[in-house]
Amino acid sequence: MKKSVTNPQLEANNTISQQFQKKNTLRNRLLITILPAVLMPLAIASAIGYSITESRMETQALSELEKNTLLTGKTTTTFIKDSFKIPNLVAVNPLVIEAMRAGTQKAQTQGLPKQSIEAVEQQFADTKLLEVDKTLNQYLEQVVQSTSSVEIFFTERNGFNIAFSNATSDFVQRDEGWWQNSQKNGQAVDEPEFDDSANAVVVAISKAVTDPQTGDFLGVIKTGIPVTELDSNIATYLSAGLKESQTVQVVDSEAGSLMTTINSDGSDPENQEVIGGETIFNVAKTLRDSAQSSNSDLAQLKQLLQEEGNFDNISIQQKEFFSEISMVAQLEYQGKVFSFSTIPNTDLVAIAAVNSAEIAAAGRNLLTVFALTAIILGSASLFLIILLARQLSKPLTELSEKTQQVAEGNLDVQAELQGTIETMTLAYSFNSLVKQVKDLLENQKEQVVADEQRQQKEKLEQDIYGLIDEVSDALEGDLTVRASLDSMELSTVADIFNAIIDNLQEIAIEAKQSTGQVGSSLKANESAIRLLAEQAIAEAQETRATLTSVEQMSQSIQEVAANAGQAEKIADDTYNTVQQSSSDMEKTVDSIINLRTTVGETAKKMKRLGESSQKISQVVSFIEEIALKTNVLAINASVEAGRAGEQGHGFTIVAEQVGALAAQSAAATKEIASIVAAIQRETQEVSQAMESGTSQVVESTRLVESTKQSLGLVLEKSQDINQLMRSISQKTISQTTTSQTVTNLMQQIAELSEKSSKSSKEIVQSMVETAQVAQNLESTVAKFKVNSDSD
Repeated sequence: MKKSVTNPQLEANNTISQQFQKKNTLRNRLLITILPAVLMPLAIASAIGYSITESRMETQALSELEKNTLLTGKTTTTFIKDSFKIPNLVAVNPLVIEAMRAGTQKAQTQGLPKQSIEAVEQQFADTKLLEVDKTLNQYLEQVVQSTSSVEIFFTERNGFNIAFSNATSDFVQRDEGWWQNSQKNGQAVDEPEFDDSANAVVVAISKAVTDPQTGDFLGVIKTGIPVTELDSNIATYLSAGLKESQTVQVVDSEAGSLMTTINSDGSDPENQEVIGGETIFNVAKTLRDSAQSSNSDLAQLKQLLQEEGNFDNISIQQKEFFSEISMVAQLEYQGKVFSFSTIPNTDLVAIAAVNSAEIAAAGRNLLTVFALTAIILGSASLFLIILLARQLSKPLTELSEKTQQVAEGNLDVQAELQGTIETMTLAYSFNSLVKQVKDLLENQKEQVVADEQRQQKEKLEQDIYGLIDEVSDALEGDLTVRASLDSMELSTVADIFNAIIDNLQEIAIEAKQSTGQVGSSLKANESAIRLLAEQAIAEAQETRATLTSVEQMSQSIQEVAANAGQAEKIADDTYNTVQQSSSDMEKTVDSIINLRTTVGETAKKMKRLGESSQKISQVVSFIEEIALKTNVLAINASVEAGRAGEQGHGFTIVAEQVGALAAQSAAATKEIASIVAAIQRETQEVSQAMESGTSQVVESTRLVESTKQSLGLVLEKSQDINQLMRSISQKTISQTTTSQTVTNLMQQIAELSEKSSKSSKEIVQSMVETAQVAQNLESTVAKFKVNSDSD
């Protein structure tokens, strides 16, 4: 049955409802609170991650530029060392040494050193040799065929040609710069130039030959190595990793010439201009001078470079380069980033250049990735938060609507048990509370009826006491008194009493005849009093039942308090669970840090593998040198066998087989060198992948740290819920105390009802005693005062 509240209460509830409608709902409050807490850290983490990654990518691009410069320098150094192996092998040949000695003696005998170069050139214009030796010429031709050189020849100590693989344009070489540098310094590397005799652009490699016994200068050996060999070697290592605008060059800082140019398409022999022009060439020369100086102050060198041109972001450092110190520098000039590396023991400098915009773009390319990632994660977070807000607020919203209906007076409303354990517990408690309020209102209605009965009883007692006061004189024998008829409840009793008085008067007149009538009247009065007593007893029982209902209400309130305490405990467990989740998140961060350490160690091992590959390359070069020496020995042996005639024919066959074996060894060595180069490239790619993995691990660490901060916010909200549940528990305990007070009051009312019942029984007992007195009335009736007596 539907219960209604009074109009003032309904109006107050409507006013409160209108005020609440102006406030935010729980769903909106959750969205306003949680969305910024999740999206702001995500946006900040994305911005920070992009900024750090952009800076790291730019740093990595600059590091790659420096690596390409160093690799170009190392490749050039290896190329020069390998090129010197050819004249070194020829210089130790006894035939060559003996030919130089004989040539010097012949030149002195003919007085050639004292003649002018033009006269000597004219004298030997046909042969271009001091003395034609076909054996030596064939030997040098075989050296050219079995090596990468395109020509080789040597002179005696005065610069006159002794033998050559290709006819030279000049007979006298002592006026050439390479010959003079070799005589002075022991060896020389000349700038690339087109050689008419070799019909190719070659790098001149020359070496002075000394007497192995006396150490005296005997002559100079010169070999020409095609620049294409150097281009091929550098392109093999760099072209795959060069950016679109990146260019690598090797310049001769002393001669002011360009040795080679490599870009992303490979070798570029047509480009013979130094990138950056004269300014960059002067930087290379300054670095070369500093590298060759015993004392090089890097700060002073940086200041010197700053004065030479308008450079930005200058950095200079020294690095070990095949056990030699190389000067490595990096700067920005005219929209390009330049990297320099000097090549020890030479005037060569490796230069790498790339557009500054391409370096900056290396970091900006990740902006789209970070933006898409942030949008996807933000959208997913927004969808999940809205869904979560709906799921969390739906049970509470429905419960709020049910509460509003109860506030409007509908006590037949029941909340649906749905949602989490907490909302289900709250809905169950709400249903129990509504039921208890409904029962309490019914009990209050019964209590009102009981109060009315009690008031009637009290009035009846007062009327009885008044009646007794009015008729008390009758106890003394005055039968003239009359009971008033003001009380409707006791009007009958008053009439009876007046009738009794009248009867007593009649008894007084007719003593024995009226005694029976008095007895019957007393019995009738006894029945009425007994009925009154029974009604009082019934009222006491109803009061006791009401007391039982109040005790049940108190017990229900105590159960609500227990449920509130249980909800508080659940909130505590939730808070502890969130704390444990935060601890697990910290362990996750530690695990990711350990993973980053492992990746770092792996990267170091890959670097060591690259260094091992370099050592293998050096070993392969050594094997190639042995093969070359073996080939030269085979050639020498073949020459000696040729001189021996038919007796050395068999030895000639063996020498040819040894030469073929040496050629096979050289071919196998080149194949191994190619495999090692491939291993080095793959090792470099794996190293770059490991560095990228390290960057991703660092980014994951930051994202997990951001999630940990968000979990901290959830921890704070759980603590607020915990405090709210404690407040509800305290209010419920207060209600329990109030219900206990009501129970005590009802206990006192029940005791008063029992006392009233006992009083009614006593009245009945008094009426019985009155009957006994009536039996003695006959003997005492004469003593009564009646109207006839007054007359």
